[in-house]
Amino acid sequence: MSNLKEKQFYDIIENAFLKSHHGSSTDDTIIDDRLNADFIKICKSILPSVNEFDLNWALMNMRKQGKLGSVTTKRKRCDHTDYIHASEIAARLMYDRHNLSIDRVLCHSVHRKEFDSIANSIAPEIPAYLLRKAALTLRKTRRLKPELVIRIASWNKEVLELPAGKVVEALNLVPKQPGIYIFRDNTGYLYIGESMNLRGRIAKHLDHSDRKSLAYYLWKNGVNDITIEIHAFDPKSEGRFTPNRRAYESDLILSRKPKFNIQP
Repeated sequence: MSNLKEKQFYDIIENAFLKSHHGSSTDDTIIDDRLNADFIKICKSILPSVNEFDLNWALMNMRKQGKLGSVTTKRKRCDHTDYIHASEIAARLMYDRHNLSIDRVLCHSVHRKEFDSIANSIAPEIPAYLLRKAALTLRKTRRLKPELVIRIASWNKEVLELPAGKVVEALNLVPKQPGIYIFRDNTGYLYIGESMNLRGRIAKHLDHSDRKSLAYYLWKNGVNDITIEIHAFDPKSEGRFTPNRRAYESDLILSRKPKFNIQP
């Protein structure tokens, strides 16, 4: 793209934003479906061949790079306390599945819907806009840092989500591979562990876990609302070595703070 064409492109993005944001921020113009539809429509009337992601991504980066100049916007303050855990789980799962930052997820219509689906499964009463905004709050406060991404890149990680109730009925859904497992429900992360044999280890947790606090929680609440997130590694990869899995496990515990890894 020549300098002239690049300038023209960014001028179109800026003008579309100014016509569509109605006093809202660039972030809100991307995550609010109505505002985003208006922004995309204006852009597409001039740039019909440019896809929605590239238009949203350009707008987001123009704001980060200070290319939008001085624009007066309304600041919307929201208390995300009751559901921010749902946004965190969805954002981290999108990163684990697709290696996508939350910014890239929210700029892409398909990935944004996948994020919404995960977050809404945990906090079904919360509008998608608020869940997206909570995810951006996590990013801005540096609470979505990557976890040993470079180290596990060669481990051929496969990410699975399994309802605990189904696992009880069909344990063979869980691979016998080495890996990490994460118990969570609609309150957030419960417990993170590692094993050389995921199937065997998870079976023990579901049958009177040796982690007393987790065992009591499962006994008291049952397993129907529990999801088990599995990060299974290639048995021939570096993930077969216990110190490597424990390093990854420790990193996840440090960042995600599951309640029963902290409690005795």
